[in-house]
Amino acid sequence: MIHLLTDSTAYLPPEIQAKCTVHTISLKICVGDQTYDEEGGITREAFFDLLAQVETAPTTSQPAIGEFVELYEQLTGDGDEVISIFISEGLSGTVPNARAAAQQVAPDRISIVDSRTAAIGLTIMVDAAGEAIAAGKSRAEIVDMLECMVDQSCSIFMVENLAYLHKGGRINGASRFLGTLLNIKPILHMFEGKIEALDKTRTSKKARQRVLDEVAQRVGDQPVRVAVAHIQAPEAAQQLAEVVRERFNCHSLYVSEVGPVIGTHVGPGFMGVAACPVA
Repeated sequence: MIHLLTDSTAYLPPEIQAKCTVHTISLKICVGDQTYDEEGGITREAFFDLLAQVETAPTTSQPAIGEFVELYEQLTGDGDEVISIFISEGLSGTVPNARAAAQQVAPDRISIVDSRTAAIGLTIMVDAAGEAIAAGKSRAEIVDMLECMVDQSCSIFMVENLAYLHKGGRINGASRFLGTLLNIKPILHMFEGKIEALDKTRTSKKARQRVLDEVAQRVGDQPVRVAVAHIQAPEAAQQLAEVVRERFNCHSLYVSEVGPVIGTHVGPGFMGVAACPVA
């Protein structure tokens, strides 16, 4: 049996959770002197209420090696295999800790994939892996597929400003000036596992259009897995998803709400689209 493991920053929508079994390990969020598991430790609503009030930006951290060891021992106890897909090593120490734990437990039966992305980029990879497991593919075949997805996927998103990313050290310091002018909406993307500036527009409407245009340029009219992400904007996200459905050749389409770990770095107003050609 092959088990599928991801981390809490995948923010899996109910539709994926309903069709395949996915184990999740939680990253941590620290607000003041309180540390929470992202999954089950604090609700999105409570976190973003706190985010609006605190003067010092919350911090985030990866699961400890011991947490991975315990989970891997459970999953491989009957000789089973594990495919693990995690948030980019360029954004978190989750992958190194998972690798260290896998070496202790069962390195010949545990595969670690650095998604080089997060949130909805991770969502579509987990979805593809779940379908491949259900179809009877081997661990090696699925890992090969995922590695191809790492190279072929794109994640394009907009934020209200770059203050949160700059505070968290998740973007090049000079790029923060993209968001300092009045009514400038930064467009960013995942590039080589890190968040980089891509463009800027003057309104949110133009920013959403720019996001879609960039995705279209990268994936064309081929069948794609697509996911739309948002923070506290479900209606706008559904509207964006309808445009995506009309514009792209969607093999699958999901809408996901981003939680505390990613939310602390991108802030309210975040919206994005991830896509990957179907193998």
